[in-house]
Amino acid sequence: MVHASMEIISLIDRVVRRTMTIDFTWDWPCGVAFYGICKAWEKTGNQEYIDFLVKWVDEYIAIGLPPFTINAVSMGHTMITLHEATGDTKYLEIAQKKADFLTNNAIRFGERVFQHTVSQKADFPQQAWADTLFMAAYFLIRMGRKLGNEDYITDSLAQYYWHEELLQENSTNLFYHGWDNIAKNHMSGIFWARGNAWVAYTMARALKLIDYTYPMFMQIDGALRDQS
Repeated sequence: MVHASMEIISLIDRVVRRTMTIDFTWDWPCGVAFYGICKAWEKTGNQEYIDFLVKWVDEYIAIGLPPFTINAVSMGHTMITLHEATGDTKYLEIAQKKADFLTNNAIRFGERVFQHTVSQKADFPQQAWADTLFMAAYFLIRMGRKLGNEDYITDSLAQYYWHEELLQENSTNLFYHGWDNIAKNHMSGIFWARGNAWVAYTMARALKLIDYTYPMFMQIDGALRDQS
């Protein structure tokens, strides 16, 4: 059992060190990859992982962060972990700015659904993507729990509700990649594997962050069970 655990830790370390060599920018690939490093630190306690993230993030802070988008908000996950690991409030302040962007400035459509944005140009008007649940909704519910902000939690849960309504197909219970609210269709109509993985993961994580007394608990739990 000990040998198996050591093998797992060794494998985690190999993946993390490979990730450290990738030339990222402050955007969703980095947000997703660094979230993985954060989870690796939580499981192993390896301080090298935090030291790497601190150095990388601080260099970006020094040159100036790019404009906020739904995709770029994903780096907020790393900010939460760095604040927890170091106690440095500058990371929490950045996370707070990202959460405030979502609640006050992010483009929305319909029932205040986040429009997925990859730049400031609103490239995909009135489109909901599965990606948004990881990039934004899951981050917002984490911030809500961290700060005791019920408005963040309520907004996040509303995003889960509407993304499930718009993207989950009734016969297979899989999630389409996206919904075009202008054309009223699912665009390519594909059940994207990575998108379904993001949805499943973030639904499972959200359930750990809210009490079962929340009305949306059963909604998310049901959607996750149906998908699986």
